[in-house]
Amino acid sequence: MFAEVIQSNGRKFSLHITIKCSGKKKLRVWAEERGKENSRYADRNIVIDGERTIYFSFPISPDELFIGALNSDNPKDNEFQVILEEKPPVQYEVWIDAKTRRFLKLASDFSMVCGYSPASDSGRVFRSQDGEFLIKYFNVIRDYKTGKLLNTPARIGHTTGNIEVAKAKFDKYTIPMRMMILLHEYSHVFKNPKIGLKKDNEVGADINALYIYLGLGFSKIDAICVYANVFLKAQTKSNVMRMRKIMDYINRFENQEFVRRLT
Repeated sequence: MFAEVIQSNGRKFSLHITIKCSGKKKLRVWAEERGKENSRYADRNIVIDGERTIYFSFPISPDELFIGALNSDNPKDNEFQVILEEKPPVQYEVWIDAKTRRFLKLASDFSMVCGYSPASDSGRVFRSQDGEFLIKYFNVIRDYKTGKLLNTPARIGHTTGNIEVAKAKFDKYTIPMRMMILLHEYSHVFKNPKIGLKKDNEVGADINALYIYLGLGFSKIDAICVYANVFLKAQTKSNVMRMRKIMDYINRFENQEFVRRLT
């Protein structure tokens, strides 16, 4: 196993991780806040045949990042080399309004700590400093009328703009996956109407959220994974179409059709 701690100190940066080994191996490579449970900033399962370089992006980071690499088939295996190289953060020329930046402060702070913070059945409150935005952190999310357990990781009140989050779901997500979900919910109420869409328009919320998420430099892999995870529980025709549109948008974003990449 490989293990190293980086003094990230809340910095924005990218990490190029080169792994060398003899023959073919399956490795899990991850980054998490040192000593904190449910605090993964990246988590990849990859196959290496001789040598491979992967890339982790950290638009947000804790004080200390633990970087680990483990042979999935043989955890005791130390016969591989890991080289870490810090690079400048991924940056795009995106436009993010002041209101969204205020929400991002709450969303990022919450996403970083919620994995090792308690929730409650009544909804523990996380509020932005000025009180403009509110996240209620539930153990699970239930239907208000029936009390039935809902499968959704989060939802937003179209009247209040308050976001409800299920700890049972968020604990399993990486920090970028949490940000993707929160930005999707935010976009329903605070972005869709600005471009003439109804608040309940799912594709509009997807695209608005992806523009912000990708523009900040978060990984497309986590976005794809979290959408796939949610859609797997409800493989409807509309969700299949949404996934296609999401993939198309990500590809076009990477081709710089919507924004210019700076680094």
